[in-house]
Amino acid sequence: MATTTLPLVRAAAAFPFMIWLRDQGHPLDLLLQDAGLPPGFVANPDQPIPLQVGIEFLRAVAHAEGPDIGCRVVAHAGVDQLGLIGLLVRASQTPREAFQLVTRAFFHHGSHEVLTFTPHAGGGTVRHVFRVPLDDEALFITQQFTAALIASVVTRGGQDGSAVERVELTPHPVFGLSLLESHFGCPVSPTLTGAAAVTLSDAMLDRPYTQPRIPLDQQVTEGCAVIRGDGTLAGSIRAVLPLLLARGGEPTLAEVARFAYMSTRTLQRRLTAEGASLSRLIEQERAARAVALLTASTSPVQEVAAEMGYGSGASFTRAVRRWTSAPPTHLRKGRSGYG
Repeated sequence: MATTTLPLVRAAAAFPFMIWLRDQGHPLDLLLQDAGLPPGFVANPDQPIPLQVGIEFLRAVAHAEGPDIGCRVVAHAGVDQLGLIGLLVRASQTPREAFQLVTRAFFHHGSHEVLTFTPHAGGGTVRHVFRVPLDDEALFITQQFTAALIASVVTRGGQDGSAVERVELTPHPVFGLSLLESHFGCPVSPTLTGAAAVTLSDAMLDRPYTQPRIPLDQQVTEGCAVIRGDGTLAGSIRAVLPLLLARGGEPTLAEVARFAYMSTRTLQRRLTAEGASLSRLIEQERAARAVALLTASTSPVQEVAAEMGYGSGASFTRAVRRWTSAPPTHLRKGRSGYG
């Protein structure tokens, strides 16, 4: 399962965990930092993040709170918190309609994940698979979370009893699967295909939701293409550079290679083939951010320099001149044709 771009996922995938941690009074910022996310990262559910970063955040929460945390998080927050995915569920009249909408839109949720819904006699099965190499612990944590979300799409209708007939997941390397059966109320078996699978009856799939349907905004999917980007490795890295730079400091080649599930040598070779380099991409992102701050703000140049991480106004001025052939003061609104 070699990758050619840096795998991305919408930040919404981690939002139920962040909501649960916040409501339980846990140190959210510390766990975010440990996973490689900036403190206060709770603003935009549609922001792309490296898939590897999201998985490491879920792993850190599981190590701190217990291996069945995915199921407990979903019981607390539910599918409504998942940005576009939550909007599609709320726009549906039945779980079957919700799964049909969500599986089509999932292409825009993650770049290296596939969600399918397959009807069969008496019901249907929802399957989720990653297109990146993950260890069994990571698969156990992420797959139980996904399976619990699938079940919550059904229980959102207020049905009593077990929402699902059967669940197939990757066992935890130490705890197996038995600790999850009480959460799902049905047999939980080892997956034979590597995919998470949740089987549902027709009765559950076609039972109308009791909550009123919320019509879907026709513009809701605008901007979704950022998850897939332009199909280049450089484009996928460019999509998450603002996030990585917001942590302070610059991402290293080794770190970006890890996010891309590549060796540093492979990453360099593929970027070179595209006429790019990590240092050049970082420089371009810093230039774009500096110009945006200078043209949209009236703050003193020294303050903008500090926000950009420069120790002095002089060094910032030299950088801006290198990027734009003009000093920072010329990039203010209404000056020299800028803004």
